[in-house]
Amino acid sequence: MSSVSPDYGLEALHLKDPESLIHTEVKIRIPKARHPDPVISNLINRYGLKVNILGALLGANGQEDGWFDLAIEGQAGTVHEALLDLVELEADLWFNTEVDDGY
Repeated sequence: MSSVSPDYGLEALHLKDPESLIHTEVKIRIPKARHPDPVISNLINRYGLKVNILGALLGANGQEDGWFDLAIEGQAGTVHEALLDLVELEADLWFNTEVDDGY
């Protein structure tokens, strides 16, 4: 079961004007079962988001979960949709509530 912390992170994105440009930082735990999937690449290609990997911990053997610290930029509605897709993949999300969206 995936989790989102703080639990208002996705809700806050959902409440923004869907076309407003935002910048958010989120830590993501991707389950080891998804190791072969192009999860980060899909954020860029499927959703057209700008993604900067600020940090990562991912074993080459795929025996452990992957941890990513991401800065994501795009339209609020698209970012929200992309992060919901990650939750569907059973990823855990932790939002950096200190980051101003800067737009």
